[in-house]
Amino acid sequence: MDLRWLGQTTRARTFGGDLFRWSVLATLPLLAASTTFAQGIPGYGGPGVATQGGRAAGNRGSEPVSIRPYASVMGVVDNGVIAVGLDENGNLTNPGALYGVQANVGVYGSKSWRRNTVGLDYQGSYRHYSAKTFYNGSDHLMSLHYGTQLSRRSALSFRSTAGTSSRTTGGLFGMGFIDPNLFPGTTLLDLFDNRAYFADVSGDLNRQIGSRTFVSAGGGAFAVRRQSKALVGLNGQRATGAINRQLSRRTFLGANYQYMHVDYPRVFGEADVHTVMLQMSRQFGRQWNLTMAGGVFRIDFAGVRTVEVDPVIAELFGLTTGREAFNAINVSSSFSASLSRSMRSGYFGLSYARGANPGNGVLLVNRQERFGANYTYNTRRFWSFSVLASMVRMAGIGAYSDRLGNYSTSFVASRKISSSLHFTAAADARQFTTGAGGFSRLSTRVSAGVTYSPGELPISLR
Repeated sequence: MDLRWLGQTTRARTFGGDLFRWSVLATLPLLAASTTFAQGIPGYGGPGVATQGGRAAGNRGSEPVSIRPYASVMGVVDNGVIAVGLDENGNLTNPGALYGVQANVGVYGSKSWRRNTVGLDYQGSYRHYSAKTFYNGSDHLMSLHYGTQLSRRSALSFRSTAGTSSRTTGGLFGMGFIDPNLFPGTTLLDLFDNRAYFADVSGDLNRQIGSRTFVSAGGGAFAVRRQSKALVGLNGQRATGAINRQLSRRTFLGANYQYMHVDYPRVFGEADVHTVMLQMSRQFGRQWNLTMAGGVFRIDFAGVRTVEVDPVIAELFGLTTGREAFNAINVSSSFSASLSRSMRSGYFGLSYARGANPGNGVLLVNRQERFGANYTYNTRRFWSFSVLASMVRMAGIGAYSDRLGNYSTSFVASRKISSSLHFTAAADARQFTTGAGGFSRLSTRVSAGVTYSPGELPISLR
């Protein structure tokens, strides 16, 4: 895979690196962005949309969870870290097994009033390895959700996620509330374990018209900054609109439109993505929900590519290659489906989506196909379990047409020892592959330790 283009200069607009990094960290508790789960707002009865099966910030299962802090100390073993650099043989650096200890602090939960609801998920960690301390570091991730019922027929919701991380396997992104469809401005699908800063903010207004029609409109912005100059950050904005009609007490039919614009600091390039879909949502019983949507998306991408120069020019200037601007338009089918079951003590979800992704630091805008599954179960006395799995395939557009694969799984279990003390263990694995270069690496993390968190129920970290 040729990464030389990553070093190009840019005509796209940029934020100051230091200013952006500090502003993200300083505003973590203040950001808010939209959720498509408007049903979580008291009194609102409109439909949902197809998602990847993620949950709203602060939720554990379908029951409200009071605000709950926690702190833990765990032994960790990381293997297969993908650093930005080459070894003496010209291969991507692999530091091998890293043994260390990690301290975590966090808080999660939600609070509802007559017309308002607030949800919070925060996790911060610091890891220290016994050797190769260059890979020590601190990661932080926060997600906030706020919803309010403006009137009997109107609801407003906000949602955000923001943070910094240098690990893509385990840790922060093992948490279940990061949905790459709802939050395109994260580093969830990055190839390299490189320090990055990200923020994603949006909002939705939902309105019921008559007794059976629901409309919604929203917008948002997102940004990512990656520490390595070999990797590309991004700025993005998006707008959405939808209309749904209630056909029966449990069935909705509708249409939605989404627009997304992305540009890339330090690299000449930008993309506009338009997506139009028809959608059906059906509730089965009290716990099962099925949502399906299908349509088309159009990507209009402008960038720079390397070309061979004319032999006459090569003879005059001694150059064999040059760069030229290009414009690529791609139209493809878009589809999403999700099946979920919300239970008093847990959550189960299956999802599939095909559409556009703004980029992961190596590929710029790309076509993405994603399958996800997650299951969380919390007993009322001692145990808490969570299993997550996903398969993501990405294909670049125009000159950046390589293919990437991301296959990951995660498992965490918690056992209540006393009223405030819990034993927690987790295992995470991710296989990343590239098409043209034939690169493949398995990254893993295994961790175990003790967690302190006052409360009657077992701690649920994911």
